Amino acid sequence: MEGVNQTLALLFIIFSFLFLIYSLYKRYLPLKNAKPYKFKPDLKERFKILFKFVFFQNRMFKDKYAALYHIFIFYGFLVFSLKSLSLILSGFGIYLKVQNFGIYQFSKDLFIFLVLLGIFLSVLRRIFFKPERLKNSFDAFLILLLIALLMITDGLTDGAIIKMENPSFSKFSPVSLIFSNFFTIDEAKSVFFYSWWLHLVTLLFFMNYLPYSKHFHVYTSFFNVFFKRLEPVGKLEDMDFENMKEDETFGIKYAKDFNWKQILDFYTCTECGRCREFCPTRLTQKDLSPMEFGLLLRDYVYKENKNLIAEETSSEVKPLPKIPEDYVKKEIIWDCTTCRYCEEACPLFISYVDKIVALRRNLVLEDSSFPEEAINTFKGLEVNSNPWNMPKDKRCEWMEGLSVPLFSEKKSAEYLFWVGCAGSYDDHGKKITKICIDILNKLNVDYAILGPEENCTGDSARRLGNEYLFYQLANQNVETLNKYNFKKILTFCPHCLNTLQNEYPSFGGNYKVLHFTEFLMEKYSAGEISIKEKIDLNLTYHDSCYLGRYNGIYEAPRFLLGKVLKNGIKEMKLSKEKGFCCGAGGGRMWLEEKKGMRINHKRLEQIKETKAGAVALSCPFCYIMLENATKEMDENISVFDVLEIISKALG
Repeated sequence: MEGVNQTLALLFIIFSFLFLIYSLYKRYLPLKNAKPYKFKPDLKERFKILFKFVFFQNRMFKDKYAALYHIFIFYGFLVFSLKSLSLILSGFGIYLKVQNFGIYQFSKDLFIFLVLLGIFLSVLRRIFFKPERLKNSFDAFLILLLIALLMITDGLTDGAIIKMENPSFSKFSPVSLIFSNFFTIDEAKSVFFYSWWLHLVTLLFFMNYLPYSKHFHVYTSFFNVFFKRLEPVGKLEDMDFENMKEDETFGIKYAKDFNWKQILDFYTCTECGRCREFCPTRLTQKDLSPMEFGLLLRDYVYKENKNLIAEETSSEVKPLPKIPEDYVKKEIIWDCTTCRYCEEACPLFISYVDKIVALRRNLVLEDSSFPEEAINTFKGLEVNSNPWNMPKDKRCEWMEGLSVPLFSEKKSAEYLFWVGCAGSYDDHGKKITKICIDILNKLNVDYAILGPEENCTGDSARRLGNEYLFYQLANQNVETLNKYNFKKILTFCPHCLNTLQNEYPSFGGNYKVLHFTEFLMEKYSAGEISIKEKIDLNLTYHDSCYLGRYNGIYEAPRFLLGKVLKNGIKEMKLSKEKGFCCGAGGGRMWLEEKKGMRINHKRLEQIKETKAGAVALSCPFCYIMLENATKEMDENISVFDVLEIISKALG
């Protein structure tokens, strides 16, 4: 490049970077004006996560076809970044001549082929084998076209170099050598000139287009993964009621109420649709679809962006409507079962539950706006410390005729058995409670219960947005628990387990909590229990979201069933990490489904597909939902808690 060409290139590069800085500044403003994001500064763990999930694309392999072409393109970009830098610097008269490094040149040339192959596979899928979750758009095809242009023009420029001045260069450039066969030596100079310019224009246009496209994640994904929450996934953000400012919003009402990591989530969405593929609300025709919900909020932030820029220049700011109700329908906010399928599926760790619950908090705590059915639930928790709204003095009626030690009398024990509201008030829950007590007594376990001192953990209150009610229940329970000496808490309710183990540490309650199936697996492995008879059941197993995706407990129930069943388990297609919700989570246990198919009916259909005559589970809420589904759909499928089956096998 000489004379006017170099000057023109330099001006074009400078203008492009100035526009890119302006575009990125526009996107930065909402982050700057957002609330702080508290995160653990564990750099070792964060870099480990970055390498595992960004550089090695761990979560992409849940869809092997997509992972294949995405890895070709991703690593191609990493390799091409040095060549791109070389190209940009050449506009300033700085020549790195990276083509002189044979190993790099060969790698870069190989990736021309692999990236083009990846683009071909991607286009093939979008046109002929498109999964339902994926949406075609002009934006997606434009990005693929730009990437293809970058590869082709790079191959042509290097091919021209081979023709014009360096034939030996071809041994490191097998793909560029192929490109060089499309033109003569006389044409090589023109090919180099036009390809070089087209490559530069495409590269700089691509860089500037990204902040306005769904591929903004090219810039943000590294940061979004690096700054992911390291706290347990079952822990929601706390509200500091004691130190709240007068003008502070409860939950989320406007864009300014998001923290910067939540806005970064919106920027990072690739619109791949993985989050909605098996979302229970979307598959039962509800209003909520995670991806669309996230994009709605992203668009809202983009609109408010104009106001933020106006603030920076002291112009008049026109207030936007609030998010709940005015921008996002209430039905969308209340549909969520907080099952976390969306978060487990997202390759870039975008969260949804925290935003849904924060919007609920605003509706409940500021506007007193929530589904009518929740009134009885909140009243029951406030007055009787249980969501069934049963009298508090009936919490221990299940104990009649049983020998059950109380902490108020015993003061200390190895295990505290947390009965929970379902285990105290629901008829089937009380049956499971008695089974647990029987097993503990037979094994001579040193345990005790709180009895009348036990209150609801507050799980439903928190996930329905009534954070202040949860705050009260949590403080009461932690105060009670910390009066006594014990090593571990046992419970058969995944919702109690999640709250006690993951959310009570914020209130001064740090406990090791075991699900009862984990406890029994430990006892079996230690040889303290044995199976007296095998059970002949044609059985499938349903994963509770709060046991599985929230707390990673998949093995224990399956281990026990594997020991007691003659023919093992018939796994459903949607099991373990892909397990389908029963519909009770997120406080939905107490609300009516007013649109579409009932989620528990959808799950029962999936159970029927296995041809099993029975389903086992490890959650009292799941039991109620699936047992109701069998009655409502008139299906002859038996529903069991795993502990019922184990107790029969133990004799």
